[in-house]
Amino acid sequence: MRESTAAIAIIRREHKGQTLWLAQWNRNWQCYHFVGGHKHAAESFRQCVIREIGEELEIVEGQGFLVADQPLAHLDYTAWSEGARRETHYVMDLFEVRLVSEAARQRVDADSCNRWLTEQEIHEKRCHDGSPISETMGLLLEQANLCSVGSCRAESPRSA
Repeated sequence: MRESTAAIAIIRREHKGQTLWLAQWNRNWQCYHFVGGHKHAAESFRQCVIREIGEELEIVEGQGFLVADQPLAHLDYTAWSEGARRETHYVMDLFEVRLVSEAARQRVDADSCNRWLTEQEIHEKRCHDGSPISETMGLLLEQANLCSVGSCRAESPRSA
């Protein structure tokens, strides 16, 4: 069975009484997904998420963002991978990440590849403008108990 080991950045903010989740356009999947990626063999999950944030958001740890010492959740599950077109065993750590400088917030907001998504958009797998959102976002939020039960993920366990 295919294996995928990754670290995911959970970056959120409050706006008008609701939580918004940061997602980035994934060119390979042609949809929005959390910032994160595959872990290299020689790095920890935390080191992986720091590297991925640096690469994908182009901000520096300590100056632009802080990562929690421990993951919010450690997930271990099997699901369909649309990209690989086969069942995949996933091992993922989700880390709370805070943007800590105005410059970092402005950089994130200025990049058109980044979107702040509502729980409803994640559940519907569509942005307000119709752009697709990876079903995996809802799956991860639900499995990590970060959203209302059943509100983030549709019925199918398939993932991007």
